[in-house]
Amino acid sequence: MNDYIPPDRPVPSGYKTARVLLEPLGPEHVQLDFEAVMESRDYLRLWSGSSWPAEDFTLADNLQDLQRHWREHQERVAFTYTVLEPARQSCLGCVYLRPLSELIPYNAQKLQDIAAGESLVRFWVRTAERNSDLEQHLLQTLIDWLYEDWPFSRVLLETSVKNEGQMALFDAYPLQRMMSLEMPQRGGRHLFYLASGKFPG
Repeated sequence: MNDYIPPDRPVPSGYKTARVLLEPLGPEHVQLDFEAVMESRDYLRLWSGSSWPAEDFTLADNLQDLQRHWREHQERVAFTYTVLEPARQSCLGCVYLRPLSELIPYNAQKLQDIAAGESLVRFWVRTAERNSDLEQHLLQTLIDWLYEDWPFSRVLLETSVKNEGQMALFDAYPLQRMMSLEMPQRGGRHLFYLASGKFPG
C-alpha cells in the first residue's frame, strides 16, 4: 500500500516565485529538460553518482525518463518537478521528492523508525546557473513550499559528499546534518540534512 501521502490529500500542482516556476515533470517538457540535462551532464554525473546522462543520451531516452517520472506521479509513489524560468522558455533544473523509506536497504538499523509521510528531497540546477544564487533561491523556495503545501512530517535533503558545492550550501543554512549513508550504487557516501521548518524571513 502506498502511504507516502494520504490518499485523500491532493498533490500540489506546483509553486511559483519571481524567479522560478515548479510544475510536475511530464513528457511535454522533454525538449527543455533535455537541453538542461545535456548542458549539465558533467555535473549530473557527479550529482547522481552514476554515468547518467551518457554522452550518447538522446531525446528519445529522455522522453522515456520523463514518462517514468510521470507514471510515478500519477501513482503517487514519487514526485518530480521541473524548475522553469517564469516565462517557461527554459528549464533551470529539477526537483525529486521520494519516500524516505527508499533508503532502508542502505541501512535498515539506522532507518528502522521511519514513519509514513517522511520525504527525501534532491535537486539540481543547470550548469549555466551554478555561478548565480539560483541554487540558494531554490533551496529556500523548496523548504517553504514543502512545509506549506505538503503533508510531510519530516523532510530530509540529500547530497553526495563529492558534491562539495551543494554540501557547502546546505551547511551554510539552518539545516541539521542528520546522518550519512554509504550508497555504492550512487557513487559512495551521501549526507542527509533535516529541514525542520520554513526559513526565517
